Amino acid sequence: MFEIIECIGADIFSEQFADSPQLVAFLEAHFAGIENTSARRQLLEAADESEFSLHQWVESLSIAKAWLDARGLELAMGEQIGYVCCAGEAAGAGASLTHLPSLVAEMLETYGCERATKTVNE
Repeated sequence: MFEIIECIGADIFSEQFADSPQLVAFLEAHFAGIENTSARRQLLEAADESEFSLHQWVESLSIAKAWLDARGLELAMGEQIGYVCCAGEAAGAGASLTHLPSLVAEMLETYGCERATKTVNE
């Protein structure tokens, strides 16, 4: 978790996630540690380049992960970030929905996620 706080700053991290222990746990599970450096960098860059907050990005990824899990599907985190990015871009500048998690949930329910594959049980 330290890596994320170091990247965005303790004040911003606290402002974005102080009231969201579930999202902090999601961040820690999927973006903390050296093994997640690439995904963490991709998330932070995508959030910086969008009109949506990091909080909305993490909430959107949490929704996507829950949707995938509920259907026994998997998708690499980098691909999930790409999906969220696509949902945000699909809304366009004149969109009535400006809440990224709602956009992602709507896109998943309407179109699904064709790149997702069935989870392999070991």
